[in-house]
Amino acid sequence: MNQYVYEGIDKSGEKISGTIAAESFRAAARQLEARNLSVTALDIDDGNTNKPVKSRSNKISKNDVILVFYEIATMLRAGVSLKEAIEAQCESAHSEAVLDIFQKLLKQLKTGTAFSAAVRNTALKVPDYMHHLIESGEITGRLAASIEQGVEQMEYDLKVQSETRSALIYPSILVLSGVIAVGIMFLFVVPKFASLLSSADEMPTLAWLVITSGVWVNENKLGVFIGLGALIAGAVFVFTQERFKIPLLNFFSRMPVVGSWLNESDMAVWSKMLSILLASKVPMLDALTLAAKSSRIPWRKARLAQVKSSVKSGVALSAALQQENVVSPTTVNLVKVGEKSGDLSITLASVSRLYDQASKKRMQTLLSLIEPIAILVIGVVIGVIIMGIILAITSANDIAI
Repeated sequence: MNQYVYEGIDKSGEKISGTIAAESFRAAARQLEARNLSVTALDIDDGNTNKPVKSRSNKISKNDVILVFYEIATMLRAGVSLKEAIEAQCESAHSEAVLDIFQKLLKQLKTGTAFSAAVRNTALKVPDYMHHLIESGEITGRLAASIEQGVEQMEYDLKVQSETRSALIYPSILVLSGVIAVGIMFLFVVPKFASLLSSADEMPTLAWLVITSGVWVNENKLGVFIGLGALIAGAVFVFTQERFKIPLLNFFSRMPVVGSWLNESDMAVWSKMLSILLASKVPMLDALTLAAKSSRIPWRKARLAQVKSSVKSGVALSAALQQENVVSPTTVNLVKVGEKSGDLSITLASVSRLYDQASKKRMQTLLSLIEPIAILVIGVVIGVIIMGIILAITSANDIAI
């Protein structure tokens, strides 16, 4: 539960501010809406409860995007026209970057441009599915519902990213602490015993390797730091380049434990996306195309493209999924039930929840393995260093005390 600080205007026109506890921006906005408040500012409480945090930077956060679209959907549901809803956003207390974008949106709407096209023509960064949901809402006359479903998916994406980052904090700190500890041993502890190299008659191989490594690292500090920096930069470059990410993701997705987690997480996103698109009356083929884009694993994305081709040729979705072997048999059976009942979007939403729960359990299992493995590896490395030093000391014939 997060604390949010807000400013709003009540029915009498009086400005009201304060804090509210909620699970997300949208939940906080709903609570304030239930109080009959028109929200003018809403952000996570940074400890200063006197006023909301109002960013004036040029960067638009994902929370900003979620909040403004939720406010637009709320106004549309209340019977406010789209033009009036955008005008209200232009007069709100959002950041300068957000206000600039909505002023441009308003200008385009006044010239007769469709809202979906106007959003595409701005610098507002929203996922591809949001564009198509807005287009679908315009066609079906369910713009408010389509935007709300897009906001729900964006919140879900943000929540998954946040949970993953939070879960990796402790293992990352653990590994970093181990690397620093080993570095300190090689830089400051091991070189102190360099004299043993000449004072020992016959030094064991392990002791010789540990001490000579420590001496070499100490004498080439700059080169070692440059090498580590180059290694980190190279790793970042590899993981950010598409030509390297594709084989890496394919490789990790087929590994035990890690692969299961990646696959279940990927299918949770795909099935939820497809469910939202179908519920918004997006045509099946278009929905399959957009949902496939949400998949992060290259080999599955390619197979999902084949699923679309099969469905286009007249094959049922469940049969196409079974043929391409992209989901579990249980999922295929659930999709069959959804096709027979006519509630495929509801069934896919249930599938998404099942995959989401499974991926979270798998992530917990993975993290429970990372921690002891990291401790074991770090302990072995430090133990080898200490053992090498002890062997060097015991092998020396005459040590000056």
